Amino acid sequence: MANRLQHPNILPLYDSGEADGLLFYVIPLVDGPSRQLLLESGEGLPVSDAVRVLRDVADALTEARANGVVHRDIKPENVLLRGRHALVTDFGVAKALSEAAGRGRMTTAGVVLGTLAYMSPEQAESPDLDHRVDLYAVGVMGYELPAGRLPFTGVTVEAVLAQHLTAAPVPIRDLRPPLAAVILKCLAKRLADRW
Repeated sequence: MANRLQHPNILPLYDSGEADGLLFYVIPLVDGPSRQLLLESGEGLPVSDAVRVLRDVADALTEARANGVVHRDIKPENVLLRGRHALVTDFGVAKALSEAAGRGRMTTAGVVLGTLAYMSPEQAESPDLDHRVDLYAVGVMGYELPAGRLPFTGVTVEAVLAQHLTAAPVPIRDLRPPLAAVILKCLAKRLADRW
C-alpha cells in the first residue's frame, strides 16, 4: 500500500522484497541532510523553518491517511531535506518488515516497532493503530525542532514510557501561542483529544 503514495513530500518506495533471506526496499537517493543532522547542535531551528518542515510532514501524512497508510515511525531521521522542502521517507517500512517476517502485528513477543522518543502512549500497547500515532510523533517533532530537545526523556525505557503516558511537556519559551496549542493537541495523551 505504501508504494501507491505519490506526493511531493513523500519519498517514493519503488520496490521491496527479500533476497537471500534479507529484506530490502528501494527508494531514490536524496542528496541532502536529514533533520537529525540539523538538530545535533541542540539549539533548535528558527520557528519559521520548524513550521515549514512540520507543514510538509503534515501534508505528507494527510496524503498517507487518505490512502489508508499509517507511518508509525515519524522522527527527524525519517525526514530528509531537498532544497527548502521536507520529504518523509520509510513509509510503511516497519509494517512491511513485520508482515514479511510473518507477524502482521505491530507488537510481537514484547517487540514494539517504532522509536521510543516519538512513540504515542497507545503505540506500545495496541496493534490496532491509526493516523493519530503519527500526529503524536509530529507533536514530538514540533516540540523538538524549535526547542532543540525532546519533550520526554529519561535514563530508562520505563522512565520515557511513563512520561509519554502521564507527563506534560515543559512549555517552550518564545513559541507563539497558536503553534504551541497545535503541538500540545498533537501531544494529547488520549486518542480522542487529537485530530
